[in-house]
Amino acid sequence: MKMCHKRVVVTHYGGPEVITVIEEDIPTPKVGEIRVKVLAAGVGLPDVLAREGVHPETPRVPFTPGWDLVGIVDLVGEGVTGFELRQTVAAMPIHGCYAQYVCVPQRKLVPVPAGLDAAEAVAVVLLCHRVSDAASISKGQGRAAYVNPRSVWRRLGDTAAGEAGRRRDVWNVLGGRGPSGP
Repeated sequence: MKMCHKRVVVTHYGGPEVITVIEEDIPTPKVGEIRVKVLAAGVGLPDVLAREGVHPETPRVPFTPGWDLVGIVDLVGEGVTGFELRQTVAAMPIHGCYAQYVCVPQRKLVPVPAGLDAAEAVAVVLLCHRVSDAASISKGQGRAAYVNPRSVWRRLGDTAAGEAGRRRDVWNVLGGRGPSGP
């Protein structure tokens, strides 16, 4: 008996009315891929712009939106090393994350420390990408910077381990001076 999952599909470019949900067989990972059970997917302006067909990285229709995800390794494809079943991971494949299960190339995944809330962790995925983009732009102006997502996760993991049950503002976790809260 095959297992099914649900996936969001944009059938043609437009407003929210173009979004549909389909039920289909759970995907099987190819060589070098990992199947991830999605716990949280980011929702933001790039998703809206892609749905409208105006974002420069919009795939052709039909497509599944969703730029980034945090989930659990569900199945490891042939040739994959360094990841274990039930390990929490994050990725930013640019589309495809609005599904219950997604197959992602191993090179696009990073481990997420235990103890982090999936919804909070997925917010950091896009943040790291945006900071890296800004650093790339600055590099051409004589300033260089690099954001290593693994360092951010490690820092978040230290916070989660050291302050169980207490949430902190992302800026505080990254060393900024933003407000913190309970």
